[in-house]
Amino acid sequence: MAFNGTFSILSIEERQALLDSGTTRRFKDGQLIIQQGIVLQGIFVVTKGEVRVEHGVRVIKKVKVKGKDGKTKAKRIPGRLSVEVTRLGRGAIFGEMSFVDDAPTSASVAAVGNVETVFIDAAQMNEKLNEKSGFGKRFYHSLAIELSKRLREANKRSRGGQPRKKEKGAPKR
Repeated sequence: MAFNGTFSILSIEERQALLDSGTTRRFKDGQLIIQQGIVLQGIFVVTKGEVRVEHGVRVIKKVKVKGKDGKTKAKRIPGRLSVEVTRLGRGAIFGEMSFVDDAPTSASVAAVGNVETVFIDAAQMNEKLNEKSGFGKRFYHSLAIELSKRLREANKRSRGGQPRKKEKGAPKR
């Protein structure tokens, strides 16, 4: 099972050991796998199918309501809107940010069609990371590369796919 390059620094045996230490979890189309804002104690690996990563955004909805006097008035009601950020397929990981910093999840993740994942519990992962084999260093290096790649992709999307314009006074490369 490939990790889409995420753990390419790890040996094939180490990658397989990671998968073997986890538990298989299956989800149906539209089923929520991770809710934004929860504390997650592990990392998911997509083994079959595709997942949708989305951020909840607070919005104010304007609704017309009739008052007691029969007149229509505008009322503001707070709500949430889910915005799709990306989709991840076979071999991709998610939940890694919460694993690294113990903070609540920054996004929700839902199944697109039938999905199978392997969930690697943080306690099992930490046990493996504390071995003196150098695994921890290679694991975190791989994670740093993946997070950097995702940040670059997010930056590119925020610019509408356009290359960054050179700022005035910026040093030449």
